[in-house]
Amino acid sequence: MPKSIFSHLFPPRCLVCGAYSIDIRLGVCAQCVSRIRPIPGPVCTVCGDPTGTEGVCLRCLTSPPPFDRMMSAFIFEGPIKDIIHSFKYADATYYKKYLAQVLFEMIKAQGQPCDVVTFVPLHWTRMISRGYNQAALIATELAGLLGLTLSYSALKKTRGTPPQVGLRKQERKMNIRGAFLASGVQDKAVLVVDDVVTTGQTACEVSKALKKTGARYVLFASVGRIVQ
Repeated sequence: MPKSIFSHLFPPRCLVCGAYSIDIRLGVCAQCVSRIRPIPGPVCTVCGDPTGTEGVCLRCLTSPPPFDRMMSAFIFEGPIKDIIHSFKYADATYYKKYLAQVLFEMIKAQGQPCDVVTFVPLHWTRMISRGYNQAALIATELAGLLGLTLSYSALKKTRGTPPQVGLRKQERKMNIRGAFLASGVQDKAVLVVDDVVTTGQTACEVSKALKKTGARYVLFASVGRIVQ
């Protein structure tokens, strides 16, 4: 039986809403995709905040961040929030291909070349309790799509920290200050993968560690982003 006929007779089921549909890509149906909102442009060409004006925002001009660029695909709400929460906290690791494809298309569209892909690490205690690092799973898939080397050792989290969720901005900053070490990235352009950007404090701390070790360029990419 031809594949097209089989898919009409036995359509796959959306991993998000559970509906059967012939219009499903990497497990997510077109209706759910239509409810996912991209980051509205224009955005700052450094921090990625939707500023409404072209170029570099005033905050990045007056106080440049340690990363060279931060990019996010979607506003962290609706179906993408449900996907990431399930992926992160409910063992729904089958979403890794969809999330990696989202980042792949965003990065290719922006023409951001890098030498190596890595990810925001978990402390070993968190890794044991969760069983996997969601950012590492996305990064593994993304590196394959980009044809780049994936580095598991570029970043290390040196101490356990309480979850950032629920902390105020200054508390988030203090919570993870100096919590990362980097190695093996001298003179390299590094792509760092994470699932969600909230205040950007994790991106800053990770990027500081990479630049301190000699990284030439740091691109921080996330699927979701909390937009104020």
